[in-house]
Amino acid sequence: MTAKTLLAAVAVLLVATGAAAANEWKFDLENRSTANVTSFRTQENGAWSDNWLDEIIVPGDTFEMDFGTDEGNCTVRTRIDFTDGTYVDADIDYCDMKTITVRNKDVVWK
Repeated sequence: MTAKTLLAAVAVLLVATGAAAANEWKFDLENRSTANVTSFRTQENGAWSDNWLDEIIVPGDTFEMDFGTDEGNCTVRTRIDFTDGTYVDADIDYCDMKTITVRNKDVVWK
């Protein structure tokens, strides 16, 4: 392979990799409740995942999150727990969604 052909192949690979990464389900988790968010879990095959959060999200803060993929069912059962012992859960559609907003008694996304 010539240097020019090799360079072209690497450029195509980088563009393809960048396009795939751009399609991952990335979103912001926004806490608009009056309590701290302590956990964010998704459900698969009837079982809840481990907590996705490394830290507590205080009211008014936003936390960037990433599924790391764009494959699978777009709608995923999701549970968000608060320090006051309450939680919200919903079937969230992660395709074409940018922000999940957690409020005191519900969760909305857009």
